[in-house]
Amino acid sequence: MLFSSPDYPVFLIAVFFLYALARWTKLPTLPYLRHLGEKPARFVLMLLLGDVVFVLVSKNPDALWDPVGGVLLRLATTSHFAISGADILHWVVGGALFIGAIVLGRTRGAWIASERGQSMIARGLVTMIVAVGLTVLVSHHNGVLAETTATIATYGHLLVLFVLGIALGLSMEETQRPLGRVVILFVASTLFYHAWAAAMPGPYKYLLALLLGTIVLDYYLGIWIENAEDPWTRKALLIVSLCSNLGILFFFKYYDFFMFDVGSHIPGFDTVAHGWIGIKSSPLHLILPAGISFHTFQSLSYTIDVYRRELKATRSVVTFATFVLFFPQLVAGPIVRAQDLLPQLENPPALDMERATVGLYRILIGLFKKIAIADTLALAIVDRVFEAPATFSSLEVAVGVAAYAFQIFCDFSAYSDIAIGSAQVLGFTMPENFRTPYRSANLQEFWRRWHISLSTWLRDYLYVTLGGNRKGPAMTYVNLTLTMLLGGLWHGASWAFIVWGALHGLGLAVTRYFQRATAGKRDEAWSLLGGCAVFAIAGVAFLQYAHPTSSIWWQLALGWVFVMPLWAVITAWLGRDPNKEAPPPQDIPPFETALDTPRALVVEILRIAMVLAGIGFFLSLRFCEEWTWLPLLALPWALGLAGDIVERRGGDLGPPGVRMRVLVWWIDLHMTWSQLFAVLGRALSTVLTFAYVCLAWIFFRAPTFNDALAVLRQLAKVELDHANLIPLVTVPLAAGFATHFWADGAYRWARTRFLEMPAPAQGLVLAGCALLLRELAHPTIVPFIYFQF
Repeated sequence: MLFSSPDYPVFLIAVFFLYALARWTKLPTLPYLRHLGEKPARFVLMLLLGDVVFVLVSKNPDALWDPVGGVLLRLATTSHFAISGADILHWVVGGALFIGAIVLGRTRGAWIASERGQSMIARGLVTMIVAVGLTVLVSHHNGVLAETTATIATYGHLLVLFVLGIALGLSMEETQRPLGRVVILFVASTLFYHAWAAAMPGPYKYLLALLLGTIVLDYYLGIWIENAEDPWTRKALLIVSLCSNLGILFFFKYYDFFMFDVGSHIPGFDTVAHGWIGIKSSPLHLILPAGISFHTFQSLSYTIDVYRRELKATRSVVTFATFVLFFPQLVAGPIVRAQDLLPQLENPPALDMERATVGLYRILIGLFKKIAIADTLALAIVDRVFEAPATFSSLEVAVGVAAYAFQIFCDFSAYSDIAIGSAQVLGFTMPENFRTPYRSANLQEFWRRWHISLSTWLRDYLYVTLGGNRKGPAMTYVNLTLTMLLGGLWHGASWAFIVWGALHGLGLAVTRYFQRATAGKRDEAWSLLGGCAVFAIAGVAFLQYAHPTSSIWWQLALGWVFVMPLWAVITAWLGRDPNKEAPPPQDIPPFETALDTPRALVVEILRIAMVLAGIGFFLSLRFCEEWTWLPLLALPWALGLAGDIVERRGGDLGPPGVRMRVLVWWIDLHMTWSQLFAVLGRALSTVLTFAYVCLAWIFFRAPTFNDALAVLRQLAKVELDHANLIPLVTVPLAAGFATHFWADGAYRWARTRFLEMPAPAQGLVLAGCALLLRELAHPTIVPFIYFQF
């Protein structure tokens, strides 16, 4: 199930109310069932919501076993309602199982929540996983796996009913209610992942069982590591966790690459691997399980933190499984540390309607990034350029590469927005994953802003483990390069990903060297700049005149060697970290209390004008000529920036009656010449950093290394034809640029105003935006880019 699927909002709403009802204890009891001591209204609501979640995954209303959902869905999906004896039997069995599970959860809740109870549940999971594995193995060997799968699917809802009933029974007691809510999230998360696995062929339909197997293993390993006193025993147990998690990741993601691509370059490898060891002599072409890289890193963060004694091992296998499977970020991050999410699951936060509203707002922002910008850029130019770069001019290829830079940012940050927003709807807090990375003025800053959960994971668990910066400058540069090389390989089994990682790793190492060399040393910086410039000019001349016919691979490698020092010294010197050197920002009165000043009133007028201009732009897409689209897009951007300038200007516009200042006054920043040069220098450094990142994106996006070289060859021709740069390309690209460099205050203002609206008005805004996104959506579904990792 994709976040951009029409089913996802229904899924999230059903999970939200199911989760909320697990907290609610004051629903009315029906008079004729009062003697049962239960709350039937809540049972029925939760049962129906669970049915909705199950049907969204199974797509088969006839698979329901409970009488309430079975009857209602049968009425809704058939014109002639009829009940057979088999239906009655199904409903009786399902209803009895559900009620029995409620009683079990309520009466045995303390035992279920205890360490012994959770241990027994873990053993039950192991037994079930082994049984499923043997069943799949035997059925696949006998050629009856499809029939076996159909039979298992017939009884799948019974398992959901049982677990959901346990959750409802647990939620009836105050002391066990947190665990009941976690069980509901566990059910929703497993169904969310199985929605992907169920659409796969053959044994891949059972990948959930494999994932649960690794979860149970890490659950036990965490406890054993914590209890072990001998350092070698603790280290051996950690190695088991590393080998099991990374072994599965290697098998699915890297087996073919290392065995048949890398191995082909090693003399004698074929004889040893395929002859003596008996490995198959042809690639397996395995399907990569959804989100395997993300939940692998998430699980490893738990066992490593327990090993480092930075985290206590959890005794609840259900809580740990929910941590790994948590559906908002399961398949594409952000990578959430056990230290961040496990405490929230062990003591689930209260539902907060304001936080839920912020979550909905963020989901809306994410959907706009994905549908309006990322998908449009992908279909309009990016996919076409990277499939056949030779059919486009150099200018068009360059625009395609820049478009991919904004496509991958809008696509991936959209997933993170939707994931973080979905968690906020449920009351959970997840770490930020992006902070406008293309505003970065050097590569080090870029990696503090891009895919933050991955970059910090690599820093804390790989770079630090390799030695970090504790073994001298030389090893620091080596460790940086190795970390990014492995980060590139994490993204995919391809030489192109390795080159992408090498470009970033070597770029970070060289940037760090020049940062140290130019720190507070103006004369040294000028000297290095001059020397690197001479080196770059001489190197390019050497390539041009001494080896003009050399292969593009050598030209690329040598060109990087010659030009990289000049790029690094410029970005290291001009792109100094503004957070360390800039003065603290001026205090700005909050919007809700600042409208009594003329300055704040002007800000409010500019913000409202920005919104109206934005609405005008969207209307122009339908009713106006194409040549008006870019100017009408630039207008709300300019108004947003103007509002931020006035807001940050400080002071006041003067007492009432003083005439309005002109726009020149608003943008007067009272800069000294040195401050102006610093701003212009940082702007130049930002452009150079973006260019370097785009160079690396070529290798990230190209299907193969040779395809990346083909893109570079086309860029080197310096052709300026632009017949393919139609408004369908330029407008979303400009929109991606505008949203990325939009005024921060405008975002804050829009969110504040949305939160201040009454609920009906918020609903109308959400409905209007949903209709707008429906108009902007494309018939072709473009999967999330990071879904493949």
